[in-house]
Amino acid sequence: MHLPVKATIATLAVLLLITLSLTRLAPVTDDAKQQSSTDQKIGSQPALTITYKPIHSPDDIEALTPPLIKPVAYTRVSTLAALEVSTKKQKFFDMILPAVLISKQRLLAKRIKLAEINAMPTPDEKAQAWLQKQFKLYKAKDTTQLKSKLADHPTSIILAQAALETGWGTSRFFLEGNNIFGVWSFNAKEPRMRASQTREGKPIYVKRYSSLIEAVDDYFVTIARGGPYREFRKARAQTRDALELIKYLNYYSEIGDEYVQRLRSIITRNKMLRFDSYQLQTADAI
Repeated sequence: MHLPVKATIATLAVLLLITLSLTRLAPVTDDAKQQSSTDQKIGSQPALTITYKPIHSPDDIEALTPPLIKPVAYTRVSTLAALEVSTKKQKFFDMILPAVLISKQRLLAKRIKLAEINAMPTPDEKAQAWLQKQFKLYKAKDTTQLKSKLADHPTSIILAQAALETGWGTSRFFLEGNNIFGVWSFNAKEPRMRASQTREGKPIYVKRYSSLIEAVDDYFVTIARGGPYREFRKARAQTRDALELIKYLNYYSEIGDEYVQRLRSIITRNKMLRFDSYQLQTADAI
């Protein structure tokens, strides 16, 4: 007599858990344009639940709650040009910082995964497949080189480059393609947009991204793969001093040392070193 009742209760409990799980992953706005997604678990790091949402106006940008930052990924941006300067800068940080921290968390997860594989007496087929994928993506010859390429660097540097490359969130590449760092496209099959200028009479294209996180992810790949950033990669293995490291980014722009000076000015004038201690908000901290 008690067994059917227990079975019914158990069944209801399971259905309730499934419903709650589906609700957590379902779109959280009426127009279904804001939704949550969980990053694939890599290594021993817990999966990260990210909220994706578009920005239709600056009011849609969620304010930062330092030092723990909510993992929000914006899929569409809005110009900040009409805002007063101090407000524009704060909105820019609010918009870009979560994407930077999420991308850095993904790199950390990959480094942990790499360490786990290196600790295996004989990596299994799945581990080998993962390694080959990363070797190809980051142009690494072995696990030692891959470890170096999977490193990150101070958040203040990334935000300063983002501010400089986008004109504090006002550039066409940023507004139309989520392209934060002016990354060029050489592949006609990938999403991209044409620049107004040409190079030696040939058109220039820059990449389009589906979200700001994707743009930051690709920035880290660019830094990892690029020959001009070899000295920068070596330097970031030795120091986390942002103002020291930016000296090695002189090849990021055609203006060379002037680019470094502009980065230094942006970092110091806006007291951006404070962002280097900010971290993502985890489920335990919510």
